[in-house]
Amino acid sequence: MRAPSHRRRSTARRGFTLIELMVTVFLLGVGLAGLVATSGAVSRMMGGSSREATAATIAASRFEKLRGAACASIVAGTATTRGVTESWLVTKIDAHSWDVTDSVSFVPISRRSKVTQAYRSYVRC
Repeated sequence: MRAPSHRRRSTARRGFTLIELMVTVFLLGVGLAGLVATSGAVSRMMGGSSREATAATIAASRFEKLRGAACASIVAGTATTRGVTESWLVTKIDAHSWDVTDSVSFVPISRRSKVTQAYRSYVRC
């Protein structure tokens, strides 16, 4: 006598249903949309930081110009360079030393309002 054989039903197939595929596509779409939004924010932040670096470089350049100037020509003033407006104030400490504060103003790419930063240094001649 033969032993009874256990057959698997061939009606059950493995694979994905249409609903599972639709949910997967939806989740991938949401993830990609999040990545696109994040990359835009990062680009704006990088542009803003480059403006801040430009402003700091302009202030450092102003301090170096004042350090190289004759004592009589170290005076307060204003200037605009590459979209950065600077205003420096000179306060005499003694006969050969000045306290210089350079305020730089610029509009970063990531904002619409103006940002002002102050840099301070001492100049001797």
